[in-house]
Amino acid sequence: MIPTFDQSVLSYSLPDENIALFPKEQRDESKLLIVNPHEANPFTDSVFHKIDSFLPEHSLLIVNASKVIKARIYAHKQTGGKAELLLIEPIEGSAAEALTKEKESIWECMIGGKNLIPGTILQCVAKHYTLKAEILERNNTQGIIRFQWNEPITLGGLLEDIGTIPLPPYLHRKAEDTDTIRYQTIYAKENGSVAAPTAGLHITDNVIQKLKKKHINMLDITLHVGLGTFKPYDADNPEDFSMHTEKILIPREVIEHCKDFFLNPDRGLFTCVGTTSCRTMESVFWFGVQLLNPDSSMWNQSYISMQQWTPYSLRDVNINPADVFAILLIWMDRYNLSIIEGETQLMIIPGYSFGLTEALITNFHQPKSTLLFLVSAILGVDVWKQSYEYALKNEYRFLSYGDSSLLIKGKIHHVDPKPVL
Repeated sequence: MIPTFDQSVLSYSLPDENIALFPKEQRDESKLLIVNPHEANPFTDSVFHKIDSFLPEHSLLIVNASKVIKARIYAHKQTGGKAELLLIEPIEGSAAEALTKEKESIWECMIGGKNLIPGTILQCVAKHYTLKAEILERNNTQGIIRFQWNEPITLGGLLEDIGTIPLPPYLHRKAEDTDTIRYQTIYAKENGSVAAPTAGLHITDNVIQKLKKKHINMLDITLHVGLGTFKPYDADNPEDFSMHTEKILIPREVIEHCKDFFLNPDRGLFTCVGTTSCRTMESVFWFGVQLLNPDSSMWNQSYISMQQWTPYSLRDVNINPADVFAILLIWMDRYNLSIIEGETQLMIIPGYSFGLTEALITNFHQPKSTLLFLVSAILGVDVWKQSYEYALKNEYRFLSYGDSSLLIKGKIHHVDPKPVL
């Protein structure tokens, strides 16, 4: 059953002066708000480069290594009219695969400009390259575009020269040269996102070294962030809202490490860096829970496909995560998988039962966004409201280039597993 809650409490007033238009000069100099509802004083002010002080030894950090592509293209019609295209996702295959193509690639795109109807040919010229874009279909602000070029270069290489970083729409400014570096985590490596997993923008080599000294490991997973992350919640009831679907990749080493982590009685907190990492790992967990039933249809597929509300029908099941990761390894062996691939539509709202996540590192989000729903699910609605009121009062910077927070949910106490029906 989908939980019910008073949705009106998930809205708040965000003054323009609290929105960060540019990042801090040094990544890890961003402010850090620690929210721990288990303490008498739940709020502690700090700076991000001290985050190691607030995580127990032998904690585990899950980070999203997806890389933002230069997905925004400024083009013109043959008549001279201007146009703007934003690549969302390829029509076939993954973004990473599409970016390796030569000569032609077809994408779903956002389209901006006047009189851009199907059949319109657009061109973009930069340096020695010319990219032709033909509008095949158009539906309001979105459409299907066929990109073609003659030069011996991949689409990814072409975008590096022709495209620009797609900054969030609420920044209301064009990308500058510095955004190419700053709107990207230092560990990004898997091409495919059109928006940054911004919780990781604060992490530096210095932070990583300080975490290592406390035996805190970082593991890379991938969720390619789509424009759906900016889609506002506009439904009267959660069941009437369609969550966006995003592609995920989880290497076998992550599954093995997580199994060992949950077997360690001296472990610290299972911490997700960003809502994308959280949604990915929670999706993997609930897929594994279903595998604990030997008759589950999940055994007949070699990929993950997590629907929006599936975990809510399983939320009363208490499972040891080590058993879940163990069964996932058996399933991977069945299909000889070194990487779990798939997609998730999981929507986390107040009342969701977290299978893994005990702490979350995240920025401060827009009112009535699905990301804010996840934050309220971690903290509870009352503490969420108090934490955002505290952040606004104490001049924290909000949204993608803003400050950070460490939200402590606390240890999750699991009981012996029982069969999932």
